[in-house]
Amino acid sequence: MSWSDPARRFEPAEDVELRSELRELLGLSELEPARAAESDAELAALADSLRKEAERRRHATLRPRPSWRLATAAALPILLGLGAVGTWGFQQKHRADTLAAQVADKDSQIQRIASESEAARLELASERAAKEDAQQKLVQVAQRLSPQDRQPYLVIPAKKPVGAEVMDTLRVKAPGH
Repeated sequence: MSWSDPARRFEPAEDVELRSELRELLGLSELEPARAAESDAELAALADSLRKEAERRRHATLRPRPSWRLATAAALPILLGLGAVGTWGFQQKHRADTLAAQVADKDSQIQRIASESEAARLELASERAAKEDAQQKLVQVAQRLSPQDRQPYLVIPAKKPVGAEVMDTLRVKAPGH
């Protein structure tokens, strides 16, 4: 029978006598009742303090945690991630706006250069047309002149193609080399 078994308190008298005989044979003296009462009081105090400590710990572990703290702890990484994505997006938008402004500036420069080149082309075409008209008038005047009025070395200019005119020339070698 275990020492903590409550049925042991109500042992039959024969068992109590048998136990006492066994103690005598072994040379053990009986416990003094005063000392047994003292140890029972100490054990009861110790058991009471252990029970109180166990209840305190159980109460501490069973105490519900505030749910807003748990929600904040769970949402914090998500909020930080969203903040980082927002900052990155803002930087990308600023970068895209800067590039769009640069593209618009370059586009306006291209339009300005194209309009200037178109104006120069039209002016050049009008000059060519005026030159051709002047040449045609010279040819007509030269053809109207009688052979006696003509100079002995009169040269009638030939019509040149419009795109064959060389505007600038560059000398590569010095003469005589």
